[in-house]
Order: sequence, then C-alpha cells, then structure tokens
Amino acid sequence: MAVGKKCFSISYRKSLSKFQLNPHYEHVYQLVYIYRGIVRYFIGDQIYEDVQPGEIILLNTLEMHSLEVLKYPYERYLLQIDPTFFQQEVKYPEVLSFFVKKPGNFNHRLILSEETGLYVYQCMIEMERENTRREAYWEMAVGSNLRRLFIRLFRDCKDQFPNESVKASTVIGYQVMQYLDQHFEEEIRVKKVAEKFFLSEHYVAHAFHKATGYGLIDYVIMLRMNRARALLIETDLQISEVAVRCGYTDFTYFTKLFKKNTGMTPTAFRKRAEQNTTIKHL
Repeated sequence: MAVGKKCFSISYRKSLSKFQLNPHYEHVYQLVYIYRGIVRYFIGDQIYEDVQPGEIILLNTLEMHSLEVLKYPYERYLLQIDPTFFQQEVKYPEVLSFFVKKPGNFNHRLILSEETGLYVYQCMIEMERENTRREAYWEMAVGSNLRRLFIRLFRDCKDQFPNESVKASTVIGYQVMQYLDQHFEEEIRVKKVAEKFFLSEHYVAHAFHKATGYGLIDYVIMLRMNRARALLIETDLQISEVAVRCGYTDFTYFTKLFKKNTGMTPTAFRKRAEQNTTIKHL
C-alpha cells in the first residue's frame, strides 16, 4: 500500500489557549507525543491525569476520547496511521498487540525514559520531514522510522504490550483481524473467513479471540458501528444508505444494533453531533 493522506499523517500542533477536544472516535491508530504543556486525557471510562512533556498517549480505532489542557502552551506531535498500513509496515505481532488486545491492566499512557523520549522525538521529526518534502523513497523512510519508533517503545515499555510471546495462532488471529478491517462492509461469516485461510471455523474463531480478546462477529459489529458514527457525522447520507455502506440491508436491524451500541438511534446521534458542532463554533 502506498503511503498517502488516507493511511499516514503526522503533524505538529500548538495551542496557546482555549483548546477543546470533544469526545470523538477516529478511524486510525494514533500516537500523541506531548512536547510541551500538561493535559488530562479521557479515554473510554479511564482518566489519565497530568500527562507530561515526553510522554505518549496511544489510541486505537475503537476508543472514544477527549482531553482537557491543564497547562499552556500545549504542543504535541500527532501521528495517525491506517491500521492496514501499520500492520504491513510493523509486522511484529508483539508490537501490534498494543492496538489490538486490552487486558485489565492496560494503560494508554507510556511514560518514557529521557533517552527513549529523545529517540521518539527524533523519529517524529524525521517522519514529519519526510512526509512534508516527499522526496524519492520517502514512503520507505517513513516505514523505516515507524518500525524504529515502535520497536523502541516495545523495548522500553514491554510491560505495556499485552502479548510478549507469539504463537502461530496469534499470527493467524492478526491476519484475520487485518482481513476484517478491509472487508467488514461485506457479508462476514465465520465459515467464509475460515475458508479464506483454509482453516476450520473453530480454529479461526478461537485464534482470533485469543489474539484480540474479541469475538469475530463482535469485532465486525464494532468496526461497522464505528463507520456508521463517522458517516452520520461527516456526511448527509440518508440513514438507510449509511446502513448499506456499513454492511446492513435490513434498516430495522441496523437501527437496533446502533442503539444497542451507542444508547441512541442513528437519527438522535446525528442530531446530537450537529448540536455539538454548532456549540463548538459559537
């Protein structure tokens, strides 16, 4: 996959006052490197107090998050990576596990040693330079720095990565996850996925659950609901069309699932998102 806006971006951002980040989802993996300032992060039902310069917040695609700035200026580097691109460039299941499996002691916050913090900062600077200049082979340079960065994080914060040992079933689980990330809008059945990998249904379902902590169909539903939220917020599509683009031809079933996962109907969700946007721009 070629690198582009849809699969990789990095940016330096600076806020001097009154910065707001309302609760929202992203469709990419994110790494936030705090360069200056102090923030309080809200991720799901977890709160991370006093996140300091030199620390990192890692987010996956299925997590609602927001933050409050406690000390300005707030400066950070934001790295956003499409899951498929990340899995192709960083092919180490132990490293991938950070964005996949969330055990009870999981922590989105990485507190780095001074040496590792400097190393990460240098990697971010190099990736930003390559992404901006886009000279010959810049995609390879970005991929190389991405691997360097996450290998260093794994070495320095190994306890934060859920899977330290890798078995064949873990690799299969991640391969299935990558397939689902790319095909979740299609009709997905365990039997069909198993045939794709020339394995039994039981083995595929068990390997996926063990590697990711999710049931295969539950994971597909989460991907679809995440896409539905995005389409409801970012487009003016009819809700029936949103359902179709998320893999559902039964509008009633889609609405029922959406309400079960978000606590509100698609119509109510879109209305609330519009109200939040209006307030934000007052």
